[in-house]
Amino acid sequence: MSIEVTMRHSDVRIEALKEYAEKRMARLKQRFPKVTSASIVIDVDAKKHMYMAEVVANRLGETAVGAKEFSESAKSVIDAAAARAERQLLKMRVKARKGTVRKQRAASAKN
Repeated sequence: MSIEVTMRHSDVRIEALKEYAEKRMARLKQRFPKVTSASIVIDVDAKKHMYMAEVVANRLGETAVGAKEFSESAKSVIDAAAARAERQLLKMRVKARKGTVRKQRAASAKN
C-alpha cells in the first residue's frame, strides 16, 4: 500500500508529524487489506491556530473514503480523521458483505 503524506501552509517540515501520520495509515492498512493507497493532507492555519487533516483511501481502484477533521492539536486531528476513515471503511465492508448474502439468498430462492 502506498501512503502519501502532504503538509500544506507550513514553513517548517515536521518529520515527526509525517512519521506519526504514516504509522497511523499503516494501522489502517492492517485492518483493511483491500485498501491499495491512502493519502493524508495536513493543513496548518496559523491565524486561527488550527490544523485540518483530510484522509483519502482508495480501495481496489475506486475512491472509498474521504474524511476531513479540524482540531487545535496536530496528532489529535490525524487520529480523528483516521478514525472516521476506519468507520467509513468498516461500513462499506459490512454493506458489501450484506449485498453478497442477499444476492445468494435471492438466487437460492429462485432455484
